[in-house]
Amino acid sequence: MVSAEINGGGILSYLGSAGAAIARSRYRINEICEIRLRVGKPIALETVKGRSTLDRLVTIQEIGECIKTFCNYSLHSYEREIKNGYITLKGGHRAGFCGTAVIKEGKLETIKDISSINLRIAREITGCGERFGEIIFAEDFRGLLIAGKPMSGKTTILRDICRIIGSKNKLAIIDSRGEIAAVYGGVPQNDIGVFTDVLNGYGKADGIEIATRTLSPEYIACDEITGEENSVDKCLNSGVKTIFTLHCGTLEQAKQSEIVKAGAISHIAFLKGKLGQIAEMIQV
Repeated sequence: MVSAEINGGGILSYLGSAGAAIARSRYRINEICEIRLRVGKPIALETVKGRSTLDRLVTIQEIGECIKTFCNYSLHSYEREIKNGYITLKGGHRAGFCGTAVIKEGKLETIKDISSINLRIAREITGCGERFGEIIFAEDFRGLLIAGKPMSGKTTILRDICRIIGSKNKLAIIDSRGEIAAVYGGVPQNDIGVFTDVLNGYGKADGIEIATRTLSPEYIACDEITGEENSVDKCLNSGVKTIFTLHCGTLEQAKQSEIVKAGAISHIAFLKGKLGQIAEMIQV
């Protein structure tokens, strides 16, 4: 039996016959965090309980059909996304893929012969960011860095914090990969609050500077911050508070990140597991 969420969200429909096989399995979409399709290998699932495979091999034809579906059967319209190795789908889900690099004049031009797909399932978990309310609205708050390994729940928590902030304060989201607000056709699919502006698809540095100059935000949020210290410094000098995430393996690595050294962060939350559990929280 296919769950109501599959019927409503339709995420498995992106995967064609492979998605149908998952729908017929014992797994429900609300248990699945990642779906991996590799040519000649079984369908692999990353669930809240661990890793599993289905007794069914993936074909190269299925991979090709999935890519066409991700691109709405207009591959040339998604050249930039294909070059970057991922496509953000309706609802904020992200399909990453691997293949053969096409190099021109020493630079990556595109990817061909795609042989594997990793579909990361995005979902809103309303209330998971409430624990940060006292921190982010305190007078001495400058910025929060949500750090952790991949799949530790950083973006899920960031998404809910944006909802909380945007319900009462002016917030600008720099949504470079479309995973926070999940803008589709110009309309955010996720609840991000009534006082929130979304700069969808902008590079982080450009988005932060544009938001600071033109939107008079009280807070700026973006995912996977790295290398944007100059823009963040201008933002900080304007009195704007920040919420960022960072990929790293330990709290010590987070403390040594350039964004913390730039002075934009007053609190670090280091996550563990897959559901956003806080391993450590410190004030810097």
